[in-house]
Amino acid sequence: MVVCVPFAPLYSAPELMAEQVDELLYGEEVEIIDELGGFYKVETDYGYKGWTVKHNLFEKLHDANHVIVTPFADLLFEGRNYFQAPITLPRGARVDVGFSHKEDRYGFCVLPSKRIYYIHKSHIAPLDAAEKRSEDEIREAIVATAKEYLGVQYRWGGRTPYGVDCSGLCFNAYRFNGIRIWRDAKIEMSEGLRKITLSEAKKGDLLFFEGHVAMYIGDGEIIHASASEGRVVIEKYEDNEKLKEIFICVGTAF
Repeated sequence: MVVCVPFAPLYSAPELMAEQVDELLYGEEVEIIDELGGFYKVETDYGYKGWTVKHNLFEKLHDANHVIVTPFADLLFEGRNYFQAPITLPRGARVDVGFSHKEDRYGFCVLPSKRIYYIHKSHIAPLDAAEKRSEDEIREAIVATAKEYLGVQYRWGGRTPYGVDCSGLCFNAYRFNGIRIWRDAKIEMSEGLRKITLSEAKKGDLLFFEGHVAMYIGDGEIIHASASEGRVVIEKYEDNEKLKEIFICVGTAF
């Protein structure tokens, strides 16, 4: 099954007032492992489990081949941008797109429901694009992706430009650049991360704290979704005494 809405909350229990533990993005695939009432319990392709409303999912029609790379991307009825968009997808949404030599600006986005919409070519990139870059290029891209969320509000369990939490920010920055890490701020759950010292940290490496995670972006600065600030911020690590008191380790995927 695939997510068929722009983003779908994932809950800790099959009820709308349960804790939101994650957000699934359009086109992401899940496996149904249980159901109760109007909810499915699912497991994501990155191993996370939770409950989502049944109508958020649909049978997969085709494999996605592109990903949204702008904060939001409109799907349009026609290849012109002065009509209301029936659907708007967030960064990271996965889509099946085809192209025609007759359209310079737009591709054709095929939904699981078999509806076809237009999508601007500048809003998407091939899903395998990250595989063709060097380590330095990927590190720079991870940091650049994280910075795209600068100023976005803090949202517990969030993964979109509408709102993101600390681990969602870091998870997205890595996932959208072809690297899988764990969804929560727990280095021990990410098999691909190894511990290094703070002095060894390079751009894109992750700083883990008690119940929190941030990304090192160079020159002594970190970017993180701060619950106390209520948004994604950049700051000097040495200036944040509270974080230094609960520091655990640095993790790198390189």
